Amino acid sequence: MWSILALALTTALTSYGSDRIVYNFNPDWKFIKQDPGIQAAQVGYNDATWTSVSAPHTYNDIDTFNHKANPDMSGENEMWGGRTWYRKQFTIPESLKGKKVYIEFEGVRQFGEVYINGKYLGVCKNGFVPFGFDLTPYLNKDAKPNVIAVMCDNRFMVNPVKDEQNLAKIEAQVNALIPEDEDKIQPNQIPWNHSRWHPTDGGIYRNVFLHVTDPLHISLPLYDFLQTEGPYVYAESITDQSARFTAEIPVENSRLDAANADVSVVVNDSSGKSVLNLKQTALVTAGGKAKVVLSGLIANPQLWEPAYPYLYHVTCQISVAGQVVDSVTIPYGIRNAVFTTDHGFFINGHHVKLHGWGQRPTDEWPGLGTAQPDWLHEYTMLLMKQAGSNFMRWGHASGAPIMITMADQYGLITDQPGVDGEADTVGAAWKIRAEAFRDLIIYYRNHPSILIWEAGNQKVSKQHAIQMRKIFQTYDPHGGRAEAYRRADQTDAKYMDVGIGTEGGREIASLPVVEGEYDREESPRRIWDNKTPPTFGYPGASKQAYQPYDSEEFAVHQVAQYVHKLGAENHSGGGNWIFSDTTSGGRVDLETARNSGEVDGVRLPKEAYYVTQVLFSSLPKTHIIGHWNYPLGTKKTIYVASNGDDVELFLNNHSLGHGKVYDRYLFTFSDVNYEPGEIKAVATYKGKPWGNPYVIKTAGPAVKLRIKCLIGPSGFKADGSDVVLLDVEAVDSKGLRCPTFQQRVDFTYSGPAIWRGGWNSAKPGSINNTYLDLEAGINRVTLRSTLTPGKVTVKVQSAGLASDEITINSKPFTLAGGLTATLPDKIEPKLSAQKPTYPDSESYEQIVGKQGKVAATSPAQPGKFIKAFSYSGPTSIAHIETNANNERNAFVDRDYAFSNLPKYLIGADWVQAGDADSHYSALDFVVVGVPAGTTLWVAHDDRLPRPSWLTTQFKESQDKIILKGQSMTLFRRKASDDETITFGSNVEDPKFKDALMYVIFVKKTTPKVK
Repeated sequence: MWSILALALTTALTSYGSDRIVYNFNPDWKFIKQDPGIQAAQVGYNDATWTSVSAPHTYNDIDTFNHKANPDMSGENEMWGGRTWYRKQFTIPESLKGKKVYIEFEGVRQFGEVYINGKYLGVCKNGFVPFGFDLTPYLNKDAKPNVIAVMCDNRFMVNPVKDEQNLAKIEAQVNALIPEDEDKIQPNQIPWNHSRWHPTDGGIYRNVFLHVTDPLHISLPLYDFLQTEGPYVYAESITDQSARFTAEIPVENSRLDAANADVSVVVNDSSGKSVLNLKQTALVTAGGKAKVVLSGLIANPQLWEPAYPYLYHVTCQISVAGQVVDSVTIPYGIRNAVFTTDHGFFINGHHVKLHGWGQRPTDEWPGLGTAQPDWLHEYTMLLMKQAGSNFMRWGHASGAPIMITMADQYGLITDQPGVDGEADTVGAAWKIRAEAFRDLIIYYRNHPSILIWEAGNQKVSKQHAIQMRKIFQTYDPHGGRAEAYRRADQTDAKYMDVGIGTEGGREIASLPVVEGEYDREESPRRIWDNKTPPTFGYPGASKQAYQPYDSEEFAVHQVAQYVHKLGAENHSGGGNWIFSDTTSGGRVDLETARNSGEVDGVRLPKEAYYVTQVLFSSLPKTHIIGHWNYPLGTKKTIYVASNGDDVELFLNNHSLGHGKVYDRYLFTFSDVNYEPGEIKAVATYKGKPWGNPYVIKTAGPAVKLRIKCLIGPSGFKADGSDVVLLDVEAVDSKGLRCPTFQQRVDFTYSGPAIWRGGWNSAKPGSINNTYLDLEAGINRVTLRSTLTPGKVTVKVQSAGLASDEITINSKPFTLAGGLTATLPDKIEPKLSAQKPTYPDSESYEQIVGKQGKVAATSPAQPGKFIKAFSYSGPTSIAHIETNANNERNAFVDRDYAFSNLPKYLIGADWVQAGDADSHYSALDFVVVGVPAGTTLWVAHDDRLPRPSWLTTQFKESQDKIILKGQSMTLFRRKASDDETITFGSNVEDPKFKDALMYVIFVKKTTPKVK
């Protein structure tokens, strides 16, 4: 048995007038994974022996998800890095001679050095932001093919500061290596080009386009090498009755004569009906530029928001003497968003709690790297939307154009960063970062989903904060957006609008907070729980310095994480870190990835994914965590997540009673005796049925394999970069998946396709093989198309099971002269026919007040002396306690009382951490903000080596405290200014098993009177 699930076909990303043509420049490049030198850029160079590839292309995709994770969070630094070359021949049709021709690269990592017909055009070094060049002066005037050549260099930092865990020290030592001159900086000196922050996938990994326009045209939003900004559209004075709409249209005239350009803007609603027509004539001199600003009122505007992402289509057009010479259509949404300090987030006049995910902009996939067709990136975002997400944070560099386009259409409010790792930087690296922030804003500023420009993943210097603020205010003064930093301090706070929180923390109490990274724990999909065969738990987990969860624990943990870290009324909500398993920042050397995703690397959901559906959805949702295939005699707790207010559990139609509720959404049933059959959860809300009952049935023994196929919107295309996904399940005689089946399956295939295989989360070397293990009864493999169409047949078999087979047709793809007008596929989401309504109790006026002013105080600082606090450890109830004294417990989870505190610590604030987190690994484990004049002390277990963050930021004293009979030395630091201080891991060497968690004290000190 097999089936094919095809996603709906849609049109191109942006539509253009008849005189502007956009070519898909992805297919049919030549590639070599070495550096022949500059001669490879020359027209006559012989590339006959090079490999044929198509963009998006990653040339170290066979390395990724392939190595054991490094416990130091340094990521998969065994991936290949080096200089490589791409070449492509193309011919501009005779009918387009005399036009302007621009090339756009959506992303090249890390350096992209571009040549046309042997002429050097420039090198982009930021790795993530689109850029382009004017090819027109260098194109052949005859029918001779043109040659574009790109040198890609992804050499990356590999443990630049080995074994170092102090962020400040890492930053200082890395920055010392950075030159001042942008021309001299190398890719392995770019701080964000490190496997700790982003998988180091190299290549032309995003789309490439050719834009062909009239010499008189609207400029492109590609600033870096073209110095052009493209149209800027925005709405202001937004009410239910009207919105003031403005379009700034930059016109360029490369004609030999001046032109009277009739510039028009037509705003159409979603049905195609015009709601606003604007027109103005401008005289544009030969070789000159003009900016035409048009403005008018849209009556009764439909507003964009997560539950109803309504998009207008704004067509900007240039005509001369009645003939259209250029046009571009921009999807645009009108919205009115407000982040508040005291009451959270409002959009279009009503309150919304943000909930969703952070995700790497590489969006990496085992065997594919980041080289995925657009529809596959969209598929990842579709899974987020289906979980009820309304928020997206890309970290720590910018998401791709397709990602932002789909956020517009799915209604995902987006935090879009520039380029960053996790520190301020200097010299050439800072110049590249600041320029990338400018180019990013210009390129993406018409997207309604973007409400936050993230200027940094960590605090920066005052000078840098001022510079980024100026960029934001210069290039997006009317977009209704906020600028933000994560881990900011009081210096940055003056130059930002929103703080990006971590693990529920709020560094800047005076600013609104949007969560950027909560629930950063790890769990592989393959480990169900400690009652499930064949492993009965997570082998080796207890010996890890950082202890990961099994799937059940990870799913249960979602509830408390969400409620405690995002639940406060004054918290805007935000993102769970991270949506899919990644190779960056892992801490468990039992795995080949950082398994923090709610879906795994190939996007198969974990139990935690279904729990987030319960937490995020406004519709009735109930989910029993786990399966129902245990050994006879098993007794266990059953966990049910539901957004109802009561759950009753039935086993084979016999009631087991009503669950004990924790944290609003979690219902537990203790000591349930397993018996085969059916387990069912029935939820109610206020005494009435709440959605459908959730049922799990016991599966019988596995008897056969089953293949299901997922393909793109227009089928499996022979364009050299399309992919097909094959899901393989072990099923019983009734077709039920066997959840405890863990066994090797083998594949054979034939036809025009490249095998990319699948992934086993704990096995190095598992990708690109024609075999793999099923995990929890299922796994997924991929194949990539070639440029040859035809039938592709895949057969799967496993010992003792009936095999299955599937045939997919790889469809022909038209390419002429290296060009195609067929743009990349995209999934077409459908706007709900029902516009949502909201109760008055959720309105801005009811909550905040008509004038936007109420007698509400700013959020109280967490302690008497500590102004801001963030804690990233697993113990979600860690917090600040005040008035330290003997007989009070040091930790939130242990009865270890203070007994001999020095007098100067009496009355201090202290971080009441979880002692269970003593071996937790994080560079930003604890962050506290303190005012000038306070003193900080850290009590650290004398059995342990002193971590470098402690010895470099604090001075050792002669004083000690005793906890549980163990001495702990006090380290001291005086804050002469307002400061935000980051505390790292307690134990940096996992061989030290016995350890008390450090204790942080803060108190205002009184100067001695002379």
